[in-house]
Amino acid sequence: MPRMSSSNSEAVNCKADRGHRPRWCAALLAVALVAVIPSLAAGQPPRLDIGHSIFVVNVVDGQVGDTPPALLRIGDDIVFQEDISTGADAKTVIEFRDGSTFEVGPDAVIRIDAFVFNPEESASHKTLSVIRGVFRYISGFVASDQDTKIEVPAGTIGIRGSIAAGIVDPAVPMFLHVAQGNATFTNDAGSSEIGAGQSIAAPSRTTRPMRPDMMPAAVAAQALQAIERRLPPPAILRLRPASGDQQLRREAAANLLPSAEQLKLQLPGRPNRPVPPPGSRTPIARELGLLTEAQTYHLFDGASPEQTREQQSFLARAERMVPEARESVRRSDTDARSLHEFGAALGTVTVMRGVATVAPSAEVLNRVAVAAARANPAAAGIIMRTSLAAYRGPDRQRAADLLRHGIAVPGRTGGSTAEDHTPAPHAGESRGNGPRAASAEPRRSANAPTPRANAHPPTPRPVAAEAPQKGKQKNKRRQPEGRQAR
Repeated sequence: MPRMSSSNSEAVNCKADRGHRPRWCAALLAVALVAVIPSLAAGQPPRLDIGHSIFVVNVVDGQVGDTPPALLRIGDDIVFQEDISTGADAKTVIEFRDGSTFEVGPDAVIRIDAFVFNPEESASHKTLSVIRGVFRYISGFVASDQDTKIEVPAGTIGIRGSIAAGIVDPAVPMFLHVAQGNATFTNDAGSSEIGAGQSIAAPSRTTRPMRPDMMPAAVAAQALQAIERRLPPPAILRLRPASGDQQLRREAAANLLPSAEQLKLQLPGRPNRPVPPPGSRTPIARELGLLTEAQTYHLFDGASPEQTREQQSFLARAERMVPEARESVRRSDTDARSLHEFGAALGTVTVMRGVATVAPSAEVLNRVAVAAARANPAAAGIIMRTSLAAYRGPDRQRAADLLRHGIAVPGRTGGSTAEDHTPAPHAGESRGNGPRAASAEPRRSANAPTPRANAHPPTPRPVAAEAPQKGKQKNKRRQPEGRQAR
C-alpha cells in the first residue's frame, strides 16, 4: 500500500471546523467521480481515474472488475485495478495523472494495482504488475515523496528514479535497465541496487539477484534494441495529444483529493479474479540470443562468487559479436533522458494547469505551487507562470501576491519581475501595453513539428479515435462483437 504523507492543512485533511468536509472539497470529489457514474449505475463500486491512454495501435483491451474486455482508444480513461492487454502487433502508452508515462509493447499483459497522487502533499505512489511484455516507465511531475513499484514474476522492482525499461517473457530471464535514477530489485533470495546506466537479469524469484556490474554490455545492448523496436516511436511522447477540458478538470480534481480519500476509492471492490497468466513463447525470445545463452552459463545467478572459465569465454565472444555495445547503451540512455526531460516539464505544466483550473481559491493554488516548487526548485519558474496563466478565480491578484512571496525562482537576483506575477487576463481581455504572460509550455524538439491540440500522430493501422475534444464528454470505448460496455 502506498505510504501516506501527513499534513494538517485543510486541503490534505479535507476537513474544516467540527470535522465537516469543506464545500470545495466535496465539489472536487464530485468532479473527480464524473467518470465513474456509469459504474455506479451498473452496481459496481466507484472507481477513480488514474490516467488515460495517449497512444493505441491495433487491438489493445482494457478490463475492469468482472466486466468483459473493452477495446482501448486514445483518450480513454484508465482506472484502478484495470488489466491492459495488447495483441501481437499492438502497443499503447498510458499517461498517469502525475504526467508520468508507461509504454507497453506487443503481447503484453499489465495491471494497474494502485495509484495515489496529490501535488500539495507532494506524494506520488503507484504499483503496477507486468505479467508479460516489454515496458518503459518515465516519471513526470516531481514529488518529494514518490516511488513506483513494478511487480514481475521474478520479483519486485522499486523505482526511485526517472526511467526504467524491461522485458518480461516466460522464455527468457527478466531484464531490467535503468537509464536515469536508481532502482532496487527484490525477490525471495535477496535484492540488488541498480544505478543509472546499469542493467540486471533475473531468471526466477528464487535466484539470488546479480550485481549490475556483472551484466555484459553486449547482452544489455541487444536487449535494449529489442525493447526499442517494440515500443512506440519516441516522437509519440513528444507529440502526445492534449487533454480535453473536461478530462483536464476531472484529473485535476482527483489530484487535489487527499491521499486518504483516493485510497478509499480504491480499496473497495478489489477484484477477486487472478491476474491473467503469461502466455507461451513469444517472438522476442528469438532476438535475445545473448540473454538466453548467458543464462545457460549462470551469469545471472548472484550466488556465483567468481566467473568460471566458460563464463569468461562467453563474455569475450559476446564482446566480439557486439563491439560497440557500450556506446549503444550510452546512446539509448541519452535518448531516454531527453524524453524524461521533456516529459517532466510537460507533466509539471499539465498538473499545474489543471490545479489552477479547478483550485477553489488563491490559497489552495499557492499551497500546491509552493509544494511543487519545493520538490522541484529548477521548475519554480514554469510552476509560477503556469499557475498564473491558468488561474481564473476572482482573487487572481491575491494569487499573484501569494506566489511572489511563496516561491523563489532560481537564477533571479533582487526578486522576481512584475511580469512573472501579473495575473493573466481572461479570454478576450487585454493589458493594453502591459507585458505578455510568459509561455508555460516546455520547449519541443527543434526538428519536431508543433503538435496540434487534441490531435494524435498518424500510426499504422491504429485502433484509435481522436482524443476528447474540448467541452465534450470522454469517448465511450468501442465494443467488438460479443463484448459489452463497462
